[in-house]
Amino acid sequence: MKSVKLLAVAAIAVAAIVVCAAVALQPSKNDQEGRIGVIGAMEVEVKTLKESMSVDYTKTIAGMEFFVGKLDDCDVVVVQCGMGKVNAGTCAQMLITEFDVTAIINTGAAGSLDNRLDIEDFVVSTDAVQHDFDVTPLSSPEKTYVKGEIPYTGKYSFEADKGMRAMAVKAITECAKDVKYMEGRVCSGDQFISTQEQKDTILANFGECLCCEMEGAAIAQICYLNDTPFVIIRAISDKADGSEMEDYLVFEKRASERSAKVVKYMLWELL
Repeated sequence: MKSVKLLAVAAIAVAAIVVCAAVALQPSKNDQEGRIGVIGAMEVEVKTLKESMSVDYTKTIAGMEFFVGKLDDCDVVVVQCGMGKVNAGTCAQMLITEFDVTAIINTGAAGSLDNRLDIEDFVVSTDAVQHDFDVTPLSSPEKTYVKGEIPYTGKYSFEADKGMRAMAVKAITECAKDVKYMEGRVCSGDQFISTQEQKDTILANFGECLCCEMEGAAIAQICYLNDTPFVIIRAISDKADGSEMEDYLVFEKRASERSAKVVKYMLWELL
């Protein structure tokens, strides 16, 4: 099956970025080396990373189990947040508040909103928006809202860190030479987008968006509020238009097995 490579390659890319980010980011407030938070919505998205870690301890907060330790020499906290924006935002805040992470990487799968992207291709976020957030009925002569705009912030999109974007691109080009990547906007909402009508609505409201998923923009907003750099990396799993879906049970098992071996090799190469 073609797409069994997808999360394996995603895990490779994330591991490489963790290495680069830990070196490049500034020390935390306690003058220790920066600690990187890695969030995936599904267990398969973080399983191989957890298995590759040297785990110092785990801590469960709000039903989420945080794995604290090292990927080789990199201080990391790896966590499965679960699906949806509430879970993702809560998780990001816990990483920042409870574990003092200095940057966050959000990884996982997404539906394509751009015909140039095929299954297994990658998206690296330039920014993220919430496509289901709409307070435009509250507009007045004094204040006009646009769809996706978050009141009291003056923002409707949240920009990814340029340095982390560059790290993500470098990791993907080194680890996934058989697929392509694009940098652009990630659209998040508490919906699984599965029809062409939904897809067209998002594109009409938010312009040139590359992919849709359910967590990234919430993580982006929390990072903005806490002045914490982030990047979202998404591997395309479907076309978000009702076309045939992949066999995720086989996909999950094969991806996990392959990732465990390749991630370790890539980390060794990058150190």
